[in-house]
Formats: sequence, structure tokens, C-alpha cells
Amino acid sequence: MKLKGLAQEDILARLGYSRRTLVDGFSFVKMCELEFLLGTPAEALWNVDPVDSEALAQARKAFERRFCTAEAVDWAQRFPIRELQRLGHIRMTEGLTFNRKFKSGLLPREIMKFMGVASLDGWNKAYSVALETVNPQVYSAWIRLGEIQVARPSSDFFISRDVIANNLKFLRRNALPLKENLRQIVVDTLRKCDIAVLQVPSFIMAPAPKAACFWRGLRPVVQLPTGSASDGEFMESVYHVMGHILQSHSKRPCLLAPKTVAGVIATSKNGCVEANRVAEGLLMTEAEECELICCGRFAEKACIEFFSRRFQIRPGIIVSRLQQLKKIRRDSPLNALKMAV
Repeated sequence: MKLKGLAQEDILARLGYSRRTLVDGFSFVKMCELEFLLGTPAEALWNVDPVDSEALAQARKAFERRFCTAEAVDWAQRFPIRELQRLGHIRMTEGLTFNRKFKSGLLPREIMKFMGVASLDGWNKAYSVALETVNPQVYSAWIRLGEIQVARPSSDFFISRDVIANNLKFLRRNALPLKENLRQIVVDTLRKCDIAVLQVPSFIMAPAPKAACFWRGLRPVVQLPTGSASDGEFMESVYHVMGHILQSHSKRPCLLAPKTVAGVIATSKNGCVEANRVAEGLLMTEAEECELICCGRFAEKACIEFFSRRFQIRPGIIVSRLQQLKKIRRDSPLNALKMAV
């Protein structure tokens, strides 16, 4: 079933089924979902008995009616449609009426095809990391732009977590003197560890995400938005998603996006505590953090610069960490120590 670079677990997620549900309740409708997902006619996937041709035709009609439901229309309207059309991922619909674009099922079908899912349940399951964000459709579409750029590696592909961790430690120490090209050096370092790194423009319909990671088979993928960010926030975001990769043997995806309506980080229920622990140990350890805070003068520029030299860490990273801990204000004058990357 490794069609279109999808393994069985990928196919099940994008169908929205468990393995047992798919096998025990296999039907002509599920057959239609699979042919839609894989882009291959059911007749080419199975030996369909001519006697069943009429039943398959009726199942296809029932499947197509899904795109016309109020739920599917509401779901599709929340996507960055014009930007996806401009990028050529879904067909242009200029001049068509709302009924023709949505209620006919045209755009819901196009978007579902682009997202690589066969149902709304499949979208919920495949892009669960985006569901808690302020705009799940926009952030899931951003992740999808990265997914379609990365090919699935061979089955014997292997990454060394020890090598990755050592490179991240080396990067932290050697990033201190860099005045420019920090972003490119970080990207190059990760790629040397056989990690696919993508820089994908974010959509204007929602605030830019900070970073994401997912897996293509055995290859981890780090996805970053284009555009500038401060060195501290950039490094914190990169090390956080790398923490997910290093501690997640179950290959769980991660999305660092702006806060949800409830005011929590999107990936708070997806292993973020463990990832933060790993990332902090690589970027700024708990002992270093405690020493900085115990100094009591962390609101002074001279103090930040002193600990930057002592810990061999960029001043912007220290400022960002203190702001996360709410030790200094977000609009602190110490922001001048941050550099754009």
C-alpha cells in the first residue's frame, strides 16, 4: 500500500479509521474513499466483479454527496483558498457563484484532495496537532505545503539521535559570535544530520507559526516559516521541535503556533513537556537558568552580557527565556540584545 509515498498507518489516518474498523467493516463506500485518497480507480486496486459495478457506482455517488454537506462547506471556507489557488494547488474559481463553488462540492473536494485526506475525520486525525490553534485549517494547510515537498526515504534510512544532540550542543556554543547567517547555519547543521529542513511561507489569514516537525517514513522533517524572527525566539523554536524529534520514538508530529482561544500552546498535549526538557538541556540548562535568576540582576544589560559569555550562549536567547519565565516584560529594553534572523 506504499502508493503516493504513504504507508499503511498514513493511509489509515487520512481515511480517519482504525485498522480494525477498515478491515471489519470494508464496504464499497470505503473502497471509494481509498480510490479518492490514492488517486487510483477501485477497479485497478481490486478485482471488482462486474456484478458489483452498479453497487460501486452508487457508492461513488454517495461519496461525492459528502462534499456538498453544510459541514463540508463550512470546513472548506476556513482554508486560505485564494492563496492556495495562487500557488496552483486548487483550481481557480473566479466568476463562479457561491453555490457553484461550495454547495456543489467543487471547492470542498479540491481542498480535500490537496490535503490528502478522504474525509473530515481523516483530516481531524492526520492534522490533530493543528486542531487547538486559532485557525486549524490555515495551519494544517501550511504543514501540508511542507509534506508535499518531501519524498519518503528508503526503508533502511537511519538517523543517529546522539549525533543530532552533539551537533545541537556544538551549534549553541558556536552561534554566540555570529552576527549574520545564523538561520542558514542552523538549517545547514540540521541537514548534515539527515534531517529535512523546509522554509515555507506562512499564510496571511493567521499569525505565522513558529515551527513544526513531522516524519516522512523514518526521516524527520523540520518546517520553519520564512520571514524574520529574533535570534532567541528562532533558536528556542528550533530546539523545541528538535526536542520532539529526539524524545519521540513514536514519531509524533509537533506544531508551534500562536496560542489557542483557551490560551495554551497548540502542542501542549502532544509531548511538549518532554520536548521542552530535552530542548532546555541542549540550549539553556536548568542549572544555568537557576544561576541566572539567583543573580537577581537579570534586568540589567551588563548582567545578560556577562552570562552570555559565561554560558557561551547568545544574549537574545537569554532574553527570550527570561520573557518566557515572565521575569522581564515582553517590551523590555533588553529586546535590543536580540538580533533578527
